[in-house]
Amino acid sequence: MIGRKVRQSDVSEGIEREATRKDAGRALLARISCLAGLLLGVGGILFALFGASANISAGAVGAALGILGYFLGARRLGAATIAIGVICVFFMAAAATGIIPGVGPFGHGYD
Repeated sequence: MIGRKVRQSDVSEGIEREATRKDAGRALLARISCLAGLLLGVGGILFALFGASANISAGAVGAALGILGYFLGARRLGAATIAIGVICVFFMAAAATGIIPGVGPFGHGYD
């Protein structure tokens, strides 16, 4: 009877460790996706400011990675990543049309 209780506790500890490992992996994946999204969003804004590109897809992918991170458990970081991604999309669209002073529209031959 004592051996049976020991086995049950070993099994339950193993299940708890597996769940903890799974949660840690999920949290790591959430943070990595959010950080990649932040890099894409901030990088997109910097590319627009320096006149290198007006590709809106960087902000869209950044926002999508923020949504993924939010659903995987990184709530605050995910919300910040989504906000930066959406701001990047609007900023790049404004830069592409010439609305932002000092940043000319891309590909229109204005020097």
